Amino acid sequence: MIRLASANFSWPGLSPELVLDLIAELGVEGVSLAFIGGVSANGPDDVAARPEEAAEKIGSALEARGLAVADVFLIPDGALVGRAVNHPDPAEADAGDELFARFLRFAARIGSSGITILPGLVFDGEPWEDALRRSADRLSTRVRLAREHGLRLSVEPHIVSTEPYSGSVIDTPAKVARLLEAVPKLELTLDYGHFNVQGIPDREVEPLLRRARHFHMRGGAPGLVQTRFEDNVTDFGRVLDCMARIGYDGWVEIEYVHDGRPGCSQCDNVQEVRKFAHFVREHERARGRA
Repeated sequence: MIRLASANFSWPGLSPELVLDLIAELGVEGVSLAFIGGVSANGPDDVAARPEEAAEKIGSALEARGLAVADVFLIPDGALVGRAVNHPDPAEADAGDELFARFLRFAARIGSSGITILPGLVFDGEPWEDALRRSADRLSTRVRLAREHGLRLSVEPHIVSTEPYSGSVIDTPAKVARLLEAVPKLELTLDYGHFNVQGIPDREVEPLLRRARHFHMRGGAPGLVQTRFEDNVTDFGRVLDCMARIGYDGWVEIEYVHDGRPGCSQCDNVQEVRKFAHFVREHERARGRA
């Protein structure tokens, strides 16, 4: 049975308590907890300063609402540059490593199966191979540290700029495959939307499912980072069937956002989470009957 979650950053401006109440009302089982530097009410540095205390406080709020932790998503800087895992300034990258190490204590204490981070950027027109090498080196160390805490580590393949589609060190399936080859125990938080927006078809993304620890589900289409359920082009029925076939054991997080990217401010996130949750449950029931 697929376990469904929603993201705690889908409704910016609401209090954390109200967001958790809303997610519980939507009937999903879990919450993905994102901590984004300069954006989140509880920033990553606040949590990392007292990781066990933060875990107890947030864990109690989740337990009171019958919600589980689906994922912990650490983004040190909302602009994605500061303390990036492959930052060319060793001092910045080291600071990111230090934050990550402290954050592992929070993720382990609150009961997450793992932690999601971003894979790094391509900086100032540098050769992609250089950016990839730095990411692989640092991520190899982070995978080992996560495992020492009983956690799995995944990165989210994504895009940063939509004109052109670029910025991330792994913004195409081929680049993702290269990173996974370089870091064999690294896993993915997979979102087809970051590829579909570029016009990359599902069939090129599907092989990556075998390395997925966590999954982001939302509507998307070429040119649009986010769409309504009715306008979505990703074949999520096929995705769910593939998950069942390969024995995917992670959560499906219905990850709607509200920001300035194409399509990301035109959706009613409450209704979209409801529609996608209904779709998944109906698909599961139909497969059970079959």
